[in-house]
Amino acid sequence: MWKRGRTLGKGGFGFVSLASSDDTNFTATVHHCLILSLIVVKSSMFSHSESLQVEREFLHLFEDSPHVIRSFDVKVTLEDGVLLYNLLLEYTSDGSLADRLNCSGKGMPEVEVKKHTKSVVLGLIRIHGVGIIHCDINPHNVLLITPTDDDTTEIAKTADFGLAMTLEQSWTQKQGLRGTKRYMAPEFMLKREYGPKADIWALGCTVYELITRTPQWESSNSYAKVDDVLYRIGYEEPSFENAKLSAKAKDFVRSCLVKNPSSRWTTDMLLNHSFLKSANNVQPATKTRKKQCGYMSLFA
Repeated sequence: MWKRGRTLGKGGFGFVSLASSDDTNFTATVHHCLILSLIVVKSSMFSHSESLQVEREFLHLFEDSPHVIRSFDVKVTLEDGVLLYNLLLEYTSDGSLADRLNCSGKGMPEVEVKKHTKSVVLGLIRIHGVGIIHCDINPHNVLLITPTDDDTTEIAKTADFGLAMTLEQSWTQKQGLRGTKRYMAPEFMLKREYGPKADIWALGCTVYELITRTPQWESSNSYAKVDDVLYRIGYEEPSFENAKLSAKAKDFVRSCLVKNPSSRWTTDMLLNHSFLKSANNVQPATKTRKKQCGYMSLFA
């Protein structure tokens, strides 16, 4: 059983809500008292739920990965006369990398970025290993969670598979532009065949932005058209000159932002890059639920 709380946001697929649950899959017992856990529910009209159903199928493939957001279940409900498809997801208590970057007021500390980047790379190794391309890696789609109150190890998890596709789809179907434009790989713009290496490009853009707080394709013209950004990605060379980047970070980003995807580094190569070698505190999550104090105020 679960109870829908306040709406967290809306999108083209539907809306996202916070919810509480007393299901044994989501609860924890502390001092013999049952603590209701928070979950997140992505909902859409059942007749328009194809993308959510596809996302559920993808998430089902990664249930054993501590570096990908967990999907608990699917529920169909009738609310106010509307039939809804609800995808129940793990609640990430610490927000997203985009939230963290916005709160910092400047670039994030490199030691923190490398830790979260290693988690993303580990997630991508699992994702690419089963023939899936995420297609929308960016700071908003990497969520942060601290597994328990007694464990300060924060884990980054890749989320939002709404635009993901299989390798077979990339070979046999015309896909067009997919993802958040600022993080799109050049092969998207040049209409070349694309695959998992597109996620590597997006990761490079993400790491550069997290450390420098400057988007890789930021324009001096605040009113620059989206087409201008896409043109620059397709035909200009990325910049790696920023005083906030260490030599190792710069080389890592450079290894990701290679225009020719066949020469771009793979996830396995990146995992062994010197930039990530010192991020040894990334460990598998053994528990992904966190007690919440005074959670009922969230459902007012």
